[in-house]
Amino acid sequence: MVSATDYFTMGDITDMKTLLKILLTVLLTATAIPAKTPATSTAPAPKAPAKKKVYELPKTGMNLQRSTVGWLNIDTAGTRLILKFYDKDKKPTSPDVARGFAQFRYSSRNPERAPLNREGDTLTTPAKLKPPHNFLVIISLFADEAPDPVETYSIKYP
Repeated sequence: MVSATDYFTMGDITDMKTLLKILLTVLLTATAIPAKTPATSTAPAPKAPAKKKVYELPKTGMNLQRSTVGWLNIDTAGTRLILKFYDKDKKPTSPDVARGFAQFRYSSRNPERAPLNREGDTLTTPAKLKPPHNFLVIISLFADEAPDPVETYSIKYP
């Protein structure tokens, strides 16, 4: 039977001591690294800043930046023209005008005229549009009882 002293030679024992030193160094450094544990402080956690909701203009119709603050979406639905109003952040808003007037100029027929009346948060025309919806529209927006328009737009639709 081979004894432990016969098994290890003098050179092997030196290597064994080096191996033990390395293992001891690894164990000591591993215990020196702090473990990632949840903080137990009594201070309240900082609140994340509230995310500002990003609004987008509709993909249908035509979007037009108004001369005043905001946007205007001009769209057709069947035989009606619909104007929707948006603020500077593109958030839907109610119209800041009381009424409007639209004149439609077609390339192959006589021009049509229609009032823009308030209907909820939009201004709409009565059933006046005839397909195809390819025309020049002149939109005049009026404030309350003012005889002159406060805003006027001329747009080739679509």
